Amino acid sequence: MAHKLLQSATVRKWIARLIPIVFYILLVAFLALYLHSVDFSKLAHLDLSWWYLVLASVLALITRYMGTFTWFTILRSLGAGDLHLQKQLIYVYAKAWMGRYIPGTAPWILGKIYFASQHGISKQKLAVSSLLEAGLQIVTMLVFSLCLLAFDKRLDVLGGGFKLLMILVAIAGIVVLIPGVFNRLFSFAYRLVRHKELDPEHLATFHTMLWGTSLYLANAVVNGLSLFFIAKGVDPSLSYHNILFAMGAASLAGAASMLAVFAPSGLGVREGIQLVLFSLIMPRELALAVTVITRLWSVGIDFIFFGLSRLIAGKATVQRTEALQSLPKPLK
Repeated sequence: MAHKLLQSATVRKWIARLIPIVFYILLVAFLALYLHSVDFSKLAHLDLSWWYLVLASVLALITRYMGTFTWFTILRSLGAGDLHLQKQLIYVYAKAWMGRYIPGTAPWILGKIYFASQHGISKQKLAVSSLLEAGLQIVTMLVFSLCLLAFDKRLDVLGGGFKLLMILVAIAGIVVLIPGVFNRLFSFAYRLVRHKELDPEHLATFHTMLWGTSLYLANAVVNGLSLFFIAKGVDPSLSYHNILFAMGAASLAGAASMLAVFAPSGLGVREGIQLVLFSLIMPRELALAVTVITRLWSVGIDFIFFGLSRLIAGKATVQRTEALQSLPKPLK
């Protein structure tokens, strides 16, 4: 019996070591495919306005940290305790965020659950918060984009069927995110997978949904501004009258790419919608350049977010170790 327990513990230990390795291997592989699809020739002979691109980059980096804050807020509202903005958990979020480049939503969600649980956070709360994040993000971006674009005749270029589909998805998402409905669905799925009941303390409330929606709405605004300034950096003549249309296009493309779980980071879906919609407010060749630059630039911002988070988390770990070592040792 003791031998079997030892074998089981050894297997679990090896699995725990393999999960991060597999995660990074898949990330590198699909990121290479992602970048290989970029047509760099479209960037030749562009006269970029770099100050707009710098502003867009700052705004984009802010959205990454806003996403982390939203995750923390949702976890706290689920009863995970006063997490503060622990530097190690920001790194966990940044690391899991890179999982978007692996096809499917699962790597992003499972990455957060696995890595954050290593810091003592309940896996049940992490599972609820991660699914809530995905749902709230998609629905908030869809509703936000439809509020800005639904009555704009230029959206007709995507076809009436696409607009109707987005409206239906938004309505379905809102219904699913009603706390009573979401909690029943999640509890049923948990019981189906884990063969046991989920403690009610892990379930969402209206307070959870309200905070999450509000923060993702703010994030959608900042992200939309970021994309507008990328377009402005490529075409400085782009009028500020188009800023709401650009923000709506950014949110619509982002929501559609998250729904396209088969594509790494929504590859192809996001770019297709951006190209079609931005071609309505700027020359098509410049809209194509914006699409290519956005893809490259998004990868760059993600790596900056990942690198900064890792650097800060590493320093915090060193400082904590030094502080522990400086404590007086107990007398023998």
